Amino acid sequence: MEILTSKEKAYLKEAVQFENLFVAKCNIYADQCQDEGLKVALFEMSKTKRNNANRLKHVLNQMLPTNYQ
Repeated sequence: MEILTSKEKAYLKEAVQFENLFVAKCNIYADQCQDEGLKVALFEMSKTKRNNANRLKHVLNQMLPTNYQ
């Protein structure tokens, strides 16, 4: 497996941060939402984004050299 460049690592870390921000915002908006359909949709988007963030973290951890984990 190839090791990521510093630019690639930075991109993945930033992508994880954006996914986590989206998760937080979806959860906040869902908690404030009156419409049940919209609330469910926001929580589902949150779950999808959480899965995306976890996949990105997995890729990041798999591609780093052992001494950097």
